[in-house]
Amino acid sequence: MKKILKHKKNLFRVSTLLLIAMASAAAQTPINVDAAEARKHLAAHADPVYPAIAKAARVQGEIGITVIIDGTGQVVSEKVVSGPPMLRQAALDALKKWRFTPFQVNGATTPATTTLTIPFYLEKRDDGPTPDQEKTAQTWFPLSDKCRGALKAQNVQDALGYCKQALDVALRAGDLTSSDQLALLESHQSYGHALLASGRLQESLAEEDKAVDAAKAHLSGTDQEYAMPFYWRAIAEAQLGQVDTASADFDIAEETHRNAIAHLPEMKKIYGQYLAAILKQHAALLDQRTTDQESRHYLR
Repeated sequence: MKKILKHKKNLFRVSTLLLIAMASAAAQTPINVDAAEARKHLAAHADPVYPAIAKAARVQGEIGITVIIDGTGQVVSEKVVSGPPMLRQAALDALKKWRFTPFQVNGATTPATTTLTIPFYLEKRDDGPTPDQEKTAQTWFPLSDKCRGALKAQNVQDALGYCKQALDVALRAGDLTSSDQLALLESHQSYGHALLASGRLQESLAEEDKAVDAAKAHLSGTDQEYAMPFYWRAIAEAQLGQVDTASADFDIAEETHRNAIAHLPEMKKIYGQYLAAILKQHAALLDQRTTDQESRHYLR
């Protein structure tokens, strides 16, 4: 039985071990960050110039661009991955002027990669956010930073407080843009991490369920970011002993990474590292189930 308990403890130290493993493996390879995190590092940006010909043709939409940001915060590579062709060059011209504060792993600066969207709309799609909504939304960024910092420091009480405040702000801000909805996804996910660390497993699972719902509404099965809510929900389910549902969510996280690699082959090395780490955790979960079954058979 001591061997079984030790095996379980090793399995569920995943949060810290997975992040450390991926950070070590990446070395000078750009780390992958989601759009919401990247925009928190945005230090300067230029708005795109709407092409006159596109205005005349009433061409609208959002341009998706995968970028690599070097250790100084400069954009050193851009690749358009989606959006109307007539708007793509204007988006690229603007993005080349963007500057970011450096990203860090374990205190050292590192290059990063992300996919950003630049919108082009001739008219507001709705009445637009109210001044109160915009003001509320701005308070989300510092709270989210504090939430992430507390989680990394494993300060559970601070994480619970800051992550819940960030979630409340995201909910009050409402549906402003697709980026704001991804911030809401991140808030549910982070608060779920804090609840998991405090042992409030059912509440953690409920938050991860909401993060998965947000991913389904605003991301696609070829987005690497789509995989992570399923991965974290699998962690919560595994802690609760829900092996079958956890295994199913691991399957989705793995398949999404494969789809993301096929969609963006240049990201294969980075996405492959995430995939390998998730496969390892999935295998450990299945191994635990086998061990438990053998233990129960022996005890009979």
